[in-house]
Order: sequence, then structure tokens, then C-alpha cells
Amino acid sequence: MEQEQLVLGMTCHQAKGREWDRVGVRLEQSDAAALRKGLDSSDEAHRALYVALTRARRSTLAV
Repeated sequence: MEQEQLVLGMTCHQAKGREWDRVGVRLEQSDAAALRKGLDSSDEAHRALYVALTRARRSTLAV
């Protein structure tokens, strides 16, 4: 019998400083637009998005 594995769900603030092999990030339309334009380090929402997108060691998936 194969053991089920839990998938953690957390905010980017809870994930800060931690890493996983693969990370799924739910992007809002405003997040996708910010990524197309480039993130602004003085914008708190952009900093949070950066943290969320940099938690993966191998791959990040937009969900």
C-alpha cells in the first residue's frame, strides 16, 4: 500500500527562509502583470511575490 503524502499549504511569509524541491504558486492577474513589467523591490506585494517564487530548489509552477 502506497503511503499518501501531504502537500503543505502556506503563505509566502510562512515559507520565508524555507525551501522545497518543487513549489506551486497561485498567481493573480496583478502578479502576472508585475512579473511581465518587472518587480519593484520597494513594493511590499512584489517582495512577497519574490519570496514565494524563490522557495523552490528545482522548479516553480504557476497554479
